[in-house]
Amino acid sequence: MITWDDNLRCSERIKKELGSIRRRVKRRRATSATTFCVTLATNEKNLFDIYNMGELLFEHYRRSDVDLHIIGLADTREEACELAAEIVGEIYEATGGFDVRKYFGAV
Repeated sequence: MITWDDNLRCSERIKKELGSIRRRVKRRRATSATTFCVTLATNEKNLFDIYNMGELLFEHYRRSDVDLHIIGLADTREEACELAAEIVGEIYEATGGFDVRKYFGAV
């Protein structure tokens, strides 16, 4: 299942298209090939995963046992990496640690 963070972090361009992006993901329709999402990592030893939004169309992500919690959207992979770094800094400032799952309430 794909869930969206209440405090989704994204660029101004993406904010304008956010409703459309969410609807397209929910309906399993193609989104912009240049949009990337930052999610909580599926492997609990990692902090985040970064996906091209087009990847979410694959059958693998439709299965109910695959949980993705989207916490940010970016225009490019490089911006997604920068966004992930900003989020890590935000978590460290707020908690003094790197427990991403606890910070986002996904314990």
